[in-house]
Amino acid sequence: MAHSVRRDAPELPDFSLLKRLARDQLIYLLEQLPGRKDLFIEADLMSPLDRIANVTTLKQHDVDKLYKVEYKPIVSTSDQLCFLIRPRIKTVKWICDVVNADKAFGRFRRYKIIFSPQKFYACENLLEEQGIFGDVTTDEWSFYLLPLDDDIISLELPEFFRDNFLEGDQRWVRTAGSALHLLHSVYGPFSKVYGIGRCSK
Repeated sequence: MAHSVRRDAPELPDFSLLKRLARDQLIYLLEQLPGRKDLFIEADLMSPLDRIANVTTLKQHDVDKLYKVEYKPIVSTSDQLCFLIRPRIKTVKWICDVVNADKAFGRFRRYKIIFSPQKFYACENLLEEQGIFGDVTTDEWSFYLLPLDDDIISLELPEFFRDNFLEGDQRWVRTAGSALHLLHSVYGPFSKVYGIGRCSK
């Protein structure tokens, strides 16, 4: 455990609530596609997902098979496909290829894309450009914070440092702000606030 052992230290908040909120929202989103379905998961979401909802939990909510996104033709025979992905153009383009391949073969399926933690206009625009915007439903899994220990929580955004600090792309600032808002909503106002850097204002 990483937390303080001082007797006068304040009691730590129960961060397991964040896991429960994330799990409940994910289950709700999966149930929006009723019936048996196959779930495709982007690689860097697999480990966080395992901490939130294990395979047993997913199967209890009609997830039949799980696949890792591998950017190649799929082998699923399910009539319903759900994609749990980051809002990345490469991944969305692959999904477009999957849907268009099915259409070319006359295969009818239902498709749902769950973006985590948010969807971007560029992703939806690509769906429209590729002619499948009306063939898929999209949603957001607002998975902002992952508790790693009693006193450690992680944003789980592998691109944040590169995009924000190296490339000056501030698209993830909204996500960071939403994470802080979630903490405020669940645990109450922050007793102390410090800001560092040009984005701290």
